Amino acid sequence: MLTRRGFLIGAGSLLTAAFAKDAQSFIRRTGLPLLAPPAEVAETMYWYDGGEQGYLLTIGPWAFCPPPPTWREFFASEGIAHRTEPEIHAIWEKHGIGPEDYDDPVDGWFWETRFDLETSPCAKAYRLLKKLDLGPKLKRGSDEPHLVFCEGDLANDDSRWVDARDKLTLSLLQARLIDLKLPIRIAQGI
Repeated sequence: MLTRRGFLIGAGSLLTAAFAKDAQSFIRRTGLPLLAPPAEVAETMYWYDGGEQGYLLTIGPWAFCPPPPTWREFFASEGIAHRTEPEIHAIWEKHGIGPEDYDDPVDGWFWETRFDLETSPCAKAYRLLKKLDLGPKLKRGSDEPHLVFCEGDLANDDSRWVDARDKLTLSLLQARLIDLKLPIRIAQGI
């Protein structure tokens, strides 16, 4: 499933037509998006050239799904209590495993699905940008700068990601993040 969201530019919006013009001029001169630095930086959103799809956005560097930890390591890293009888019972109800299985690797399907939907750099960018007020939803085939929100492109694919249409979109996104006072800088991924 795909949804597209654009940016409000001009009268009555925080992103001015003058900024959009300056960004376009900067892109023509340098081949890079105009990315104003935020006052504070707590997080970096990276962009990666995706060819015709535009630019893939991630929170943190792009990465493959890491190997699964043991259940015990997973519980500890997530702060999930797993020692008392009620805690053991709750884990059995949720995951179908008992204490004798705690040193086995986390189930691959569970681990990869969790990565695709929650913990991957792509999923983090998707969740963050989906909840922000960036602008209106657009119809398919729009030439305006916009973000494309993607949910799995194959059967049984749970992945979620966001593509920026072009370098002007990256410039407008950084400006909007600054307007929202979010300490996120956008940088090119390596």
